[in-house]
Amino acid sequence: MINRRQFVLASAALASLKAQTGDLPDMLLAYFARRLEAARPKTPPTPAEIRRLLREITGPYPAPTASVARIAKTTPKNGYRIENLLFQSQPDYWVTANLWVPSNAAKAPAILMPRGHFDPDRMMGDYQQIAFDLVRAGFVVLSYDPIGQGPRRQKWSESGAQFDGLITTALEHALIGNKLALLGESAAGWQIRDAMAAVDYLATRPEVDPARIGLADHSDNGAETALICAVDSRIACAALHAARFGHRWPPDPTTWIVVDDTQEYLPGAAAHGIDFCETFAAMAPRPLLMLRENLDGGFDSAVDHLREQYRLAGELAKFGVQSADASQDWPARLRMETVAWFARWFRTAAPPKTETDVIPASGLREVCPGKSVYELIRERAAGLPPSGITVERLRAIIRPLTGKRDPVVVLNSLNDGELRIDRLQIPSEPGIRLPARLVRPTMPNGKVVVYVSGDTTKLDPVTTGDDVEDPPPPDRTPEKLAAKGYTVLAVDVRGIGEMSPRIPRRGFRVPYHHLMNRDMALNMMAWSFGDSLFAMRVRDVLQAVDHATTLGEVWVAGKDMGATWAVFAGALDQRVKHVITEKGLASWKSMVENDRFHAASSQIHWGILRECDIPQVAGLIAPRRVTVLDKGRTVDQAG
Repeated sequence: MINRRQFVLASAALASLKAQTGDLPDMLLAYFARRLEAARPKTPPTPAEIRRLLREITGPYPAPTASVARIAKTTPKNGYRIENLLFQSQPDYWVTANLWVPSNAAKAPAILMPRGHFDPDRMMGDYQQIAFDLVRAGFVVLSYDPIGQGPRRQKWSESGAQFDGLITTALEHALIGNKLALLGESAAGWQIRDAMAAVDYLATRPEVDPARIGLADHSDNGAETALICAVDSRIACAALHAARFGHRWPPDPTTWIVVDDTQEYLPGAAAHGIDFCETFAAMAPRPLLMLRENLDGGFDSAVDHLREQYRLAGELAKFGVQSADASQDWPARLRMETVAWFARWFRTAAPPKTETDVIPASGLREVCPGKSVYELIRERAAGLPPSGITVERLRAIIRPLTGKRDPVVVLNSLNDGELRIDRLQIPSEPGIRLPARLVRPTMPNGKVVVYVSGDTTKLDPVTTGDDVEDPPPPDRTPEKLAAKGYTVLAVDVRGIGEMSPRIPRRGFRVPYHHLMNRDMALNMMAWSFGDSLFAMRVRDVLQAVDHATTLGEVWVAGKDMGATWAVFAGALDQRVKHVITEKGLASWKSMVENDRFHAASSQIHWGILRECDIPQVAGLIAPRRVTVLDKGRTVDQAG
């Protein structure tokens, strides 16, 4: 057992260290900024190149096919009608929608209008208002619910129980996106496929001119609709809302955390020079109106970038910007500007200059039939992972560091006669120094335990506002193991512990906030340049193992997220003689097969389930020892 004196000793060492390691919390974000910049091609892609690359990144997409759709109900109105519509975007995978059709419409322009990513569905009052405004101006309007919204909210399981209030629309998007990421499929691609099926359907309607289809949206940053416009060239004109649509590279230390939804990041995009703003630039030279409700987020600089793209294309008149106060969900001024924009470029009659309030229609919602998104994902995962993986293939996935590295730095040492604690920094990749504690017993047994832990599924301590929480108690496992004779090298991998960025988590205070949190935002940045936070952390553990080999026989113990890093490190480095795991993720396949999960989203390496699963990697450690602790046992007890 660790005594009070040893605990005070460790606390004093930590306090002393803080004065020497003030840059640790900022180190990872600075590292990402360098990696993202290095990944950029020297010549920026043209809008045509962006469109081609985005189709490759988010696809593949099937060729347009005959639309499978049915009209569930028709509601006649004065001068128009509203049809309750269901159409398929994949076999037996239905999208709920409403079609607003002016009376006597014939080859009229049509506007596609996905519901913005908020909890209410497509039939909220503001959406019905702009649909009415567009219909009154002579447009056919197709408004639909994206995945996880309205009637397309999915179910927990085959029991039929609906999601409870702990899962917001945004969190469900992240849940779906994380599952798809394990399969190497883009959540953005699934959103785009829904939109393409909607355009397929509009092209079959005799009331619609398929050469005049536009897209209007209302969302936080317009990311998904910008991608739709980029990938589907049949969108001839667009009016997109954007609050934070500027460049994400280099990361802004004050705002990078706000974008952490898997459907807004694209694997490998940085290597092609496709930052967030470039998805909007792909619309050029088609007419694009940017609508602004939020004065933050680098809007002006991004607008300048887009305006330059249209100038280079010789179509500067086709780019417009309008702003309005965000006191309403979809401000009336921006609704009218949207209608006027489409009327201008689709050569319709001048729209009314003022709105006529519409009385929202009721009874326009329906139950979504067919397969859930979770059923489709489980079908995609059938037969995965492949039968086996080799150490060589695992090495190609994780890409362990090779070559000469800088020496370990001893910052300070404290000794109370029973334990000696050295505070170290272990160099990992260039620009990354891992804070570590080397805890030495007076009577060492010759075993050196590399100990790693981390759990981002717990709620982050809140440092602002009324809801204040104390930080979790320190992990005393290293001292407990040292009291039994083990030398312990306890390491904070990047983004964990002393290396955790200072910015607190925004908004979410629910048990599923780990689906969209600081750790996941960092992981998606890594995806952008073809890496993952998970692989980086495994590399960090391997660097700690390399140092530990100079001290004795190496064991690796991992707790919570650290359990999986430990398994991978043991499989990749034959010098590890024993791997011990506690509370670790048992299988990535289980994250796909179950409708919800509590495993940290940052444990996902893009497409990893198409390569291997955790039990297969653990098998590569044989004939060396692996200990998986039962519930109730801890690493220090296993020692």
